[in-house]
Amino acid sequence: MAVILTKQTEEDVEARVRAGHYQSADEVIQEGLALIEAREAFRQAVAAGEAELDRGEYVTAEESRRRVRAIIDRRRPTE
Repeated sequence: MAVILTKQTEEDVEARVRAGHYQSADEVIQEGLALIEAREAFRQAVAAGEAELDRGEYVTAEESRRRVRAIIDRRRPTE
């Protein structure tokens, strides 16, 4: 696949390779695609969380602290 980059983008990619941050232009593109995928996954997680909130599927901060404290207390060695 051939990709046509703007002059500015090409210069940015080359500068990152020259600076030693990446081994090749391909590595720069791969990193960019990985970041796009991570952003999309984050957005999906946020949307799922918002849907849970809309359905009332959440716990209060107080309840969350209580649950965490219970876990910590169960893991503490008895004296």
